[in-house]
Amino acid sequence: MFSTGHLLWIAISLILITGGLIYLRIRTPRFEEMLKICFILGIISEVVKIFSVANLLPVVDPVITSGAAGPAISYVPRGQYSPYIESSHLPFELCSLQMVFYAIIIWVDNPKWRKRFTSIIFVTGFIGGFMGIALSYITNDFVTVRDYFTSPRVWQYFLYHSMVVVVGIYAGFGKNSPVTFSDIKSVTAALISLDFISLYLNSVFSVPVFIDEKPAALLYRVNYFSSYVNPFNLVLTEKWQWILYLIIRFVSAFTLILLLFLLQKAVRKKEA
Repeated sequence: MFSTGHLLWIAISLILITGGLIYLRIRTPRFEEMLKICFILGIISEVVKIFSVANLLPVVDPVITSGAAGPAISYVPRGQYSPYIESSHLPFELCSLQMVFYAIIIWVDNPKWRKRFTSIIFVTGFIGGFMGIALSYITNDFVTVRDYFTSPRVWQYFLYHSMVVVVGIYAGFGKNSPVTFSDIKSVTAALISLDFISLYLNSVFSVPVFIDEKPAALLYRVNYFSSYVNPFNLVLTEKWQWILYLIIRFVSAFTLILLLFLLQKAVRKKEA
């Protein structure tokens, strides 16, 4: 995190976000029309991600062999191959879910639901998008500056998150934005619900090791919403530490949401 390549992409993202906001301020397009364009760009981005992270792996059969050290498992190739995407790349993170939120606003003919999801985009796009850029998890896969500029995955990640931030800001600060301070309640409730679901998804897609029919360790872990593992790589070894982390995380998130809505209220009062 915060390697030279990462810092360069943070700078590029900020430039793109600034440029996008200046364009929107000058042209002031209808929010729904902008979402349609961003929805198409988001689908293209997801396709790029799929082909960037997919691997063609051999299909194998497990075979138990015996030796001096006892039984061991080996794998015999079938001669067949299949593409595979790690479960951590599935579109269950908040930034990936933006495509679902965009689609609802575009195609659901219900003003109440459209307003509700616009407020969700405002918060998750603004806060979540910036956090995605600053705390990018894909930085663990790249070392040199060259790696950061030759990988389609990096371009896809930072360009997509820059778009998400621009849409989020326009959703809340745009001239005709329907979002009001009272929406803070529905946004908080929605995020708590999504966060709760992530607790299940993280267990479903992680791969445990069983000893005496009880889970004892993990071979592979998934961490949607960072609800299992903190983004600062602090090692939590006790359940109470994890619960404390979740509490701190919720308080921090709600504080950021409150500050964002207060900022929006102040900007609107100044512009009135």
